[in-house]
Amino acid sequence: MDWGKIIQFIPGVIKKVRTDYVLNNMIIKDDIFGILERHCTVIYYPMEDEENCGFHTKRFVKDRLEDFVYINTAKTIADQVFTAAHELGHVWGVASRVWEQAGEQGALESWAEERIINRFAAELLMPAQEFRKTFRAHVENLSLDPTELQLVDFIWVMVLQMNDYMVPYEAVRRRVIETGIISPELGSILLKNEQFILPLVVTFSKDQNTILDTVTGKKTVPGLRNLIEMAEKGGKVSPYTICRTKMDFNIGDINKTNETVEISIDGGNDGEN
Repeated sequence: MDWGKIIQFIPGVIKKVRTDYVLNNMIIKDDIFGILERHCTVIYYPMEDEENCGFHTKRFVKDRLEDFVYINTAKTIADQVFTAAHELGHVWGVASRVWEQAGEQGALESWAEERIINRFAAELLMPAQEFRKTFRAHVENLSLDPTELQLVDFIWVMVLQMNDYMVPYEAVRRRVIETGIISPELGSILLKNEQFILPLVVTFSKDQNTILDTVTGKKTVPGLRNLIEMAEKGGKVSPYTICRTKMDFNIGDINKTNETVEISIDGGNDGEN
């Protein structure tokens, strides 16, 4: 696999999908969830003991093959954002497009697909031009000398980049290499010294009062309440399955949501039946 050739085609694919799907904002951040939900069924659910941040699968629904994506909401919001962008790449079939455009021969193996999709997610969330621009802006705002950045200052700027694009530290570490801000050799040094660097990242993130480390613990599937109500009315799904789904997703009795509200027009208190 000619990786240098392959990555040349990723920006073109991103430009096309941005046009096809009308993605006007260059910096997407957590808007990625809404984009993903428009193109597949997304299941948000916390799995504390699961190392995986998420995955994509295809399943037949009636006679149609549909995309499903799981997002592990026991992970930080930054991890969830990058995972959503990664899985969106699978839904859009980005790796196959890039593979074909690069003229690669043979089957696209899973390890190569994952590598391409990771690069796609990084470039979608952190466009090179914008990434370099915001990095320079932070250096200038902090009155730092870009030619003589101390490690602690460099990590501070990386944390600011994490917040700008709502992505995890490792994504930014890779991106500063990919965009030519630092050399691969320096990137390797950062990787080898993470035992000293990661505590700095945590400290700077707290000082900046970001939500990057927030664990949402979200339990939902967009439109799930309506689906359950249809299933209850249709009678084709077992009561046990409906009850278990409600319990798993912390859904109360949806049949009690159609309550009427009486409003006093003389300025008295609102009453609810």
